[in-house]
Amino acid sequence: MLGTLVRRVTIKTLDVVVEQGEQSPRSGVRVAARALNRARGVLGLRKITRKPEIPAWQNRVPDQHMWKSDELRLEKHRVESGIISGEEDTAAADKDVHAIKVYFKRGCPYTRAALDLLRERDIEFEEQDVTMDETTRGWLKIVTGKATTPQIFIHGEPIGGYDELRTLDLDGTLKDRIAGVAVLADASPAEEAEPEIAEMTVAELKERVADGAQVLLLDVRTEAEVSSGVLSHAVHIPVEEITARCDELDPEGVWIVYCRSGKRSVTAAQRMATKGFRSVVSLAGGIEAWRAAGGETVGFGDTQPRKTPARRRLPVLHPKQSPFEGLADEASVSQDEPRLDRDDLIARVREVLDECRPMVQADGGDIELLDVIGDVVHVQLTGNCIGCPSSQATLKQGIERRLKTRIPQVTGIASPQL
Repeated sequence: MLGTLVRRVTIKTLDVVVEQGEQSPRSGVRVAARALNRARGVLGLRKITRKPEIPAWQNRVPDQHMWKSDELRLEKHRVESGIISGEEDTAAADKDVHAIKVYFKRGCPYTRAALDLLRERDIEFEEQDVTMDETTRGWLKIVTGKATTPQIFIHGEPIGGYDELRTLDLDGTLKDRIAGVAVLADASPAEEAEPEIAEMTVAELKERVADGAQVLLLDVRTEAEVSSGVLSHAVHIPVEEITARCDELDPEGVWIVYCRSGKRSVTAAQRMATKGFRSVVSLAGGIEAWRAAGGETVGFGDTQPRKTPARRRLPVLHPKQSPFEGLADEASVSQDEPRLDRDDLIARVREVLDECRPMVQADGGDIELLDVIGDVVHVQLTGNCIGCPSSQATLKQGIERRLKTRIPQVTGIASPQL
């Protein structure tokens, strides 16, 4: 305010000096007055600027799209300021409580895959965008121990992200976990949007790798280009061969496709989407942007390509029933079978485990025999079965039951996962 006052006084003074100087009978004074007038014009001291009047508030809300998180913040502000009453909104919100809540950041391909899965199963859910909500993201990291999205909660309990949700769906326990969730009656496939190819930034990929995620990477450059280095554990299929070799990749995995600068990867992702891949994303800027951001690369062939086999969907059974139950019943043997010594017992156990192995490998896991001590078989699950919520059911209802049925002298199994 003081600066504005000084400016006004200066301009008024210059007005008086220039006016009197131009009216002086002396030519030198008139010349000096005109020079001063030009100089103050250059300095912006010719006129006093006035602030435009603030228009009256029309109490109108701009007619434009808002993210759900922004709408909630606006609603909270209007309620706290007394602009509107929040009683009706609170009552409506209480009626719309869902068993599943998905926290996500915009543009995340894993989020899109999770939401697509829920919509395909006609399951209602609540979603919250935390892209600009640092407070909620901090809370999620404390609760889940991870900074990546999506983070999915069932009845307030965190289950993880897309991989964990898909595991529950494949083993048939998802509907059991969310018992009581209403199923959409009028969902129509025609309402679902066509798959779009999104882009993942280098920063988002680095964050996910730093968090320990086992990402699926696909390099679509030429043979000559990959000789200069690839991202760790990347699968290499040139873009020209994508259509013919899509069956080598898991169509339900979240694939991050990259090339040199990010153009061919979009083309490859589009071809994969037309082949039924659930979620494919292109790395913006390609491997050049990755290296520019300090990302590490490895020599082609230095790391084992990470790709899951195409997984068949298991039938949805009763929650108390094991997928192995049918196998166990049809393979029963007599209880009078003679006892086996240690070497024969181990060999027989390996045969039975080989019979169970295809069921586990179909979901990306495997069975490892640790030891046979007495009549107790020590095993553990590996691969995608590590940390899987249904691993204990697989061990007890599947593998143990199979072993007891085929080898009567086996009394049980032991595992670090039990």
